Amino acid sequence: MEKKKVIDTFQRVEDKYRLTPDQAEEFLKRIRSHVEQDVFFRYTVHSIYYDTENCDLAVNGLEHPEYKFKLRVRGYNTVHGTDTVFLETKKKYGNIVYKKRFPLTADAAIDYLEYGIPHSDTSNTAQEIDYRMKQGNLQAKTVITYDRECWSAAAESDVRITFDRNIRYRLDDLSDFNDRGSERSLNAGWVMLEVKAMDRYPVWLVQVLSEMKLYRTSFSKYSSIYRDNFAAMSVTGRPLIHEIENNYSKETKLCSLQY
Repeated sequence: MEKKKVIDTFQRVEDKYRLTPDQAEEFLKRIRSHVEQDVFFRYTVHSIYYDTENCDLAVNGLEHPEYKFKLRVRGYNTVHGTDTVFLETKKKYGNIVYKKRFPLTADAAIDYLEYGIPHSDTSNTAQEIDYRMKQGNLQAKTVITYDRECWSAAAESDVRITFDRNIRYRLDDLSDFNDRGSERSLNAGWVMLEVKAMDRYPVWLVQVLSEMKLYRTSFSKYSSIYRDNFAAMSVTGRPLIHEIENNYSKETKLCSLQY
């Protein structure tokens, strides 16, 4: 099998849907004739998220601004020191998500992020991350891990559908990507379905979402963790956080969207 090229820049729409395990099984059954297993089909995602001392990036996400920004380092499956990880930014403006990243070994990434030891990458993305790290005095806040299953549309090259299960996190040992046994569950057993598309939803996907009455929801793994742990994750916490939580948890009553 030809090795799939690793893409370092993304610009696309990413919509999320919260499903029960039974709904996820039924959804996959209904779309199965239109999708095929992605080259990277099943894998575990490990991400370390960085933020200011008071988690301003997380709070900003909870307040639903037009523009959002996140910075993280991400590895896949079991991560050893010489394995490749990706330092990446994720920006969302309106409905469009922009991602940029560059690779380092896990050891080099942690040396840079935790101890300020320079690395050799001089790309624009590396320079932007360096600026953001220094400007905000960003520090590791949480490790987020989940098991992902990825499908690609058979006839539409720009459509990918992922299922995230067993979402878990921890607030300690923040220089280790792998599970340590102290992780806590996030999202209480729900399956997070995500549709990623460059253009518009294909008709078959709109039909299935509508038939199953599945609604887009606003959900950020990192901001949700902050919502539940703000006293432990920041120096001051933010007032009215529970009011923000109530607003944040409201689902958008649309089955799907044509772009």
